Amino acid sequence: MQQKKSMTPPGSPWPAPPAGRLGVTTLLSATILLVAPARVLADAGMVAGGVGAHAHPRATVVLAEFPRDPARLLPDVRPIAPQIIARHGLEEWKATVLTSELHRHLGTYSIVGAKMGLRARDRLNVPLDELRVESHAGLEPPLSCVNDGLQVATGASLGRGTITISTNLPSACAAVFSYGERHLRLRLKPEFAQRIASDMAALHKKHGDTTPAYFQDVRRVSLQHWLNFDRNTMFEEMEETTITKP
Repeated sequence: MQQKKSMTPPGSPWPAPPAGRLGVTTLLSATILLVAPARVLADAGMVAGGVGAHAHPRATVVLAEFPRDPARLLPDVRPIAPQIIARHGLEEWKATVLTSELHRHLGTYSIVGAKMGLRARDRLNVPLDELRVESHAGLEPPLSCVNDGLQVATGASLGRGTITISTNLPSACAAVFSYGERHLRLRLKPEFAQRIASDMAALHKKHGDTTPAYFQDVRRVSLQHWLNFDRNTMFEEMEETTITKP
């Protein structure tokens, strides 16, 4: 018999975990080359917040090492990369670059998904491929773009059968991460959700439609969100533990 010991505060807005789930219906594939300038990595010292290298760094599968040639970064990313790595660490840099290559454009919601997945790994202190993930981001863009970041940052994927999407709750920028008997729920804080909505609304008002110029501005704004949103403070965090009784 199993009983959940809840660490969620009384009156929490979080609903009980849903009974029905739907597996992720699509997963894009991409051949990925992650690049970071040697100077960027040296300046960053592979640290975030002064705490040193990530406890569970991402290992390569095909590449002998992540290339470090500055010329391989696109011009708009090159000047901001040192700040991103210094502020958030090399592990988030890797996860978010890989997410963006998979997602096929640089957008805020996929970046938020990568930050959320990595925050779950930090909080639960687990390496890649060890989490089961239930996304509440739904299947409709742009919110569903979160799902790509979740997959890349955690290693939970359709192929592994370790990520599902809840369909019996309203879509939200939120997910539940499970590791053994521990269950961590993360949700984007309202002030960050409002900032994203406001920034995107301003771009729609400026361009009137999803033109190439609109997506170029989305890229510019998303780079700023990547730099300025701190995964350690941007999510509501609630944890439950499942206790197994004899």
